[in-house]
Amino acid sequence: MLLFVIAACVARGLGSEARWRGGSSGSDGGAARTLLVIGAANADIIVDVDRLPVAGETVCARDGVRVVPGGKGCNQAIAVARLGDGVAARFVAQLGADSHGAMLVNTLLEHGVDVSRCVRQPGGDSGQGYVFLEPGGTVSSIVAAGANGCWPELTAEACAQLVAGASAVLLQREVPERVNEAVAAAACAQRIPVLQDIGGEDRPISDAQLRRCALISPNLSELHRLTGGMPVGSDAEVVAAAGTLRARGARSVLITLGARGAILVAEDGSVHRQPALAVPGGAVVDETGAGDCFRSAFALGLIEGVPLHRCLRFAAAAGAIAVSRLGAVPSIPTRAEVEALADAAEDAAAAAAAAAAAASPPPAVGAAGGDGDGASRLRGGGAPGTDAPCPLEFASRLNSMKDRPELWAGEQSPLGWVARQGQVAGLGLVDFNFPQHLDGLDVQRVRDALAGAGLRAGAICLRYPKRMQAGAMTHPDERVRAEAVAMTIAAGEWAKALGAKELVVWSAYDGYDYSLQVDYAQLWQRVVDGFRAVCDAHPELKVSLEFKPTDENTRFFAVPSTGAALLLVRDIDRPNMGLTLDLGHCLAAGENPAQSVAMVGGAGKLFGVQLNDGYQRLGAEDGLIFGSVHPSMALELCFWLQQVGFDGHVYFDTFPRNEDPVREAAYNIRAFKRLWAKAHRLRAEGVSTHMRAHDALGVLELLERMEGE
Repeated sequence: MLLFVIAACVARGLGSEARWRGGSSGSDGGAARTLLVIGAANADIIVDVDRLPVAGETVCARDGVRVVPGGKGCNQAIAVARLGDGVAARFVAQLGADSHGAMLVNTLLEHGVDVSRCVRQPGGDSGQGYVFLEPGGTVSSIVAAGANGCWPELTAEACAQLVAGASAVLLQREVPERVNEAVAAAACAQRIPVLQDIGGEDRPISDAQLRRCALISPNLSELHRLTGGMPVGSDAEVVAAAGTLRARGARSVLITLGARGAILVAEDGSVHRQPALAVPGGAVVDETGAGDCFRSAFALGLIEGVPLHRCLRFAAAAGAIAVSRLGAVPSIPTRAEVEALADAAEDAAAAAAAAAAAASPPPAVGAAGGDGDGASRLRGGGAPGTDAPCPLEFASRLNSMKDRPELWAGEQSPLGWVARQGQVAGLGLVDFNFPQHLDGLDVQRVRDALAGAGLRAGAICLRYPKRMQAGAMTHPDERVRAEAVAMTIAAGEWAKALGAKELVVWSAYDGYDYSLQVDYAQLWQRVVDGFRAVCDAHPELKVSLEFKPTDENTRFFAVPSTGAALLLVRDIDRPNMGLTLDLGHCLAAGENPAQSVAMVGGAGKLFGVQLNDGYQRLGAEDGLIFGSVHPSMALELCFWLQQVGFDGHVYFDTFPRNEDPVREAAYNIRAFKRLWAKAHRLRAEGVSTHMRAHDALGVLELLERMEGE
């Protein structure tokens, strides 16, 4: 398996003189390695246009037409040759007997690519790509397959000879699918890892082919199409869509996100993010071939034994340089150029992490428990002394700032509580309850209060008034239901005005107490209709339900469990509808919060988390400090937040009635960061192996070893 190969290579370590080099290669006395690329070669005819024509219109080109080598296979083979460190590039393709074919062969040979297995078809035309380049580097293209579509039938024996001696095989979809399937089957028989680029012709891919590939790599639009139209707007949705491919048999999925970078969902389910690197020169000139550069560089990193995070950074550097230049093959950088940009990015990331750690010392214990003037407040950075910085931002329950008023000399009001939260080390966001916290205020006053505290709005949380005791969205009176929906939409307006991204709805009243009290089907449909109206009114906001199974106001909520909440989201059927999971509410439902995170995050619908702890006594919602009662559950929750690629913010819904609320909030943040780092280390130490074997003792012994170090 590919990840086994990676692990074996990484175990050999990296040399100190060349941080992007892994194990041995032919250049230093070891066994030579070869990356086999099978795919298309085209003569790319590049036309510069101000814009694409509409139907029936003619648009003139800005400059003369240029003909350059292209085709995904050709691009990737040359990229391997230019970027490889002791890794040979072998290319297999079908070419025409025309002048374009001669140009392609000569270019490949000039770059040191082995073309001994390429075939020139007598009387055939080479493939051609008509590339329309708009200002800003955006490209559109039309491909005429030519010889690329005329592969002969491949026997199992012929395929076995093609892949023999390769360290890995890189495929694309600009050749017939039967070619990819036959080659992948032969490679699997010889235990050679196959990397399948999804780029090329838009066509389905079989489950059998997914199982043959050690890694598949689509871009965003390809992932959307390949998963039957699943949403891919957020990182969490991307991870969820990748999960459906893994469920069909794909082992690792690498998704390129354009200006957002890339996400790798590895074979063990771990999620690795790589931000896009700054484009040299600051301007995107031409996107043609950048994805080919990225995937070739990533494949090389794997073969060379470079750790995954460095493979991703190396690939990102190659892609960033490629978009800064014109053309596909002409834009491919050298190894030295990519290493220089990747090294600079790594150094910058290390410096930023060090600065963040230095800026977040534990607060001095004082009357208020804060950090004085707030100059060292960390905005979601890593816990000091760890190599797993937490990328998430934090908010904490604003009403908790009412407690221990003798420790606070400021104003006792929502905006005064905002000022008090400004003293919490590590806090970056404020979640407001609507209408309670915002009633009678104007937007500018709230903005000024946030700015004065050094905070931002994270979410608006809906709290319906007591007069809706018989139901808000589910009230028997249609006028009250309409009022509840209108109130929720108004809360969304506040969210947008304050720059918040999420509208969280928790209802204390949409439920029932007695058997035969309500029509369950009607109750459900009213919730569906209400949320549809809110989602449609604010398509740019994340709208989420915070379910609570039971409350003193309604013994049974209309949505009593995580599974029911997911079913509700499915029935609402809006891309901006999701869930916010409250740890205490999951405990009250008799659920394991981490499993709930896995379910909702796996569906791409985990918009928020609210964290606390409690003893689970009947009728009690303790709202205690995170991880104070169930530390192992809290650790597992952090593990699964990482596993599903959660990209929202963390809200601490705790009730420090006897504690200093500022110190308590700061402790919650530090506790979360410690557990986040520990969860990250658990994955690195191989906890997934024990999980797959259902080996509880193996996990406990791993924790025991970590605690003893």
